Amino acid sequence: MRLHRCAEVGCRELIKLGFDYCDEHYSKRMSSYQDRRAKADELNSRTLRGQRDKAEYFKQYNEVVRPELGHEFYQSKQWEHISRYVKQRDMYTDAVDGKVYDQGNLIADHVVPRRLLKSKAEQLDMDNLWLLSRSHHSHKTAIENKMTDEKLKHISRDWWKKVLKN
Repeated sequence: MRLHRCAEVGCRELIKLGFDYCDEHYSKRMSSYQDRRAKADELNSRTLRGQRDKAEYFKQYNEVVRPELGHEFYQSKQWEHISRYVKQRDMYTDAVDGKVYDQGNLIADHVVPRRLLKSKAEQLDMDNLWLLSRSHHSHKTAIENKMTDEKLKHISRDWWKKVLKN
């Protein structure tokens, strides 16, 4: 197998042909690139053109990508009405920590995940819905992804509250 030296000045690491940098320098360069890219995106989003481009990207994403991922349920008028009702019912209060949030920071979430519910009536059942802040919702989703469907069917609100508080 043919090898060559890393392209980083002063590095003497031998690597396979087809690669320019050793693992250490590749990860440093990649993180530097990602930092520069994030800063450029932030600056770009402050301009009118950047805001327009971002709006067009999200419009395209909502029209093309989301339906392919199975998110058309969340785009329906029926879900929008029920979501709004649940927010009013629970008075814009997070179910885990009891803090009051504005409308945009709360998500109407299914206690038992929607993918495990068979009929649309079950998916729209308001007894299975509660409000979570964005951070609690992300945490709950991450935990759900690590659990089996059989366990998820039997988990109660109280269990979720206890887990999400920690």
